[in-house]
This record gives sequence, structure tokens and C-alpha cells, in this order.
Amino acid sequence: MSRLLLTLTLLLLFVLEGTVIQFVSPSAWGLSWMTVPRFALVGTLLVSMFLGRREGLYYGLAIGLLHDVLYGQVVGLYMMTMMVASYFAGLIVVLFQRGFAMVFITCSLILFGHEWLLYSTHRLFATAPLDVRWMLNWQIIPTTVLNILFGLLIYLPMKTICKAVISKREVPLE
Repeated sequence: MSRLLLTLTLLLLFVLEGTVIQFVSPSAWGLSWMTVPRFALVGTLLVSMFLGRREGLYYGLAIGLLHDVLYGQVVGLYMMTMMVASYFAGLIVVLFQRGFAMVFITCSLILFGHEWLLYSTHRLFATAPLDVRWMLNWQIIPTTVLNILFGLLIYLPMKTICKAVISKREVPLE
């Protein structure tokens, strides 16, 4: 039941980032920042840090493929970037202690790296002819800040759900 709740939570975050949140973005209010909500990725990163890199890899693969099929121009781009980001989040937590500050430093770095990898890939295939400085100042950094603030909101609920998954996993079979 707890794994179903975890999956439904990540799917809800995916639906929220594509529907409701678009109306409260800074560009909808006339500001020049362009923020892209990556709430499902933040949830996947947290899952990867609490449950392990293999779980994060699977959820990153599934959410990324769903993103590619529904929103993407190239199938496989978000699948690859979300999968790699989730795997590295789980790998970094294995190497360091899993404290609150370490989780958010890791999330910040990986979210920035994810946005940079997406921009670089689009730039490589000439679908993003924008200047690097403009992208950093007006899209990549605001997007990272927005998603980190969202990560602060869902940290405790995701930790609770992941602890429930771990406790169900450790029940001995009789």
C-alpha cells in the first residue's frame, strides 16, 4: 500500500507541474523569469536519496518517459536526464551522510546539472539558440530555486512515505 501511495504521489506531482502550476509561474504574471516546475523530478530525487539509487533510477526512467511522451519533442531526452539525475542523487547519498543539509545541497546541484544538461543537449542540436548567460540568469537559476523551495515543502511527507516503504520491505516473510 505504501509503494502505491509513493507512486501515486509522484504521478500527482507530475500532473501538478503540467497543469495547475503553469498559472502561477512568474511568466504568467508578466515577469521576465522563466521557471519550469520539475516537481516530479524533485520527488524522484528524494525517493532516490531515501530508498536507494536503484529505486530512483526506476522512478526517474518512468517519470522521464511519461514526460517525453506527453510533453517532449524528442523521446528519450527527459527519460535519460531524469534517470541519470536520480541515480546520481542516490549515489551521492551513499557516499555521504544523509542529513537535511546534505539532501538539499545534493538536490540543488543535481537540479542545476539537470537543467544545464537539458540546455546543452538542446543547444547541441540547435533547438535552443539562446545565449548561455541569458539562460543561466533567466531560466536555469530561477528554475533551480523554485524547485528547491518546493523540495522544502515536500521533504517531510516524502520522507514519511519512504520510511513506510522501507518498513514494509523489511517485514520478514512467514
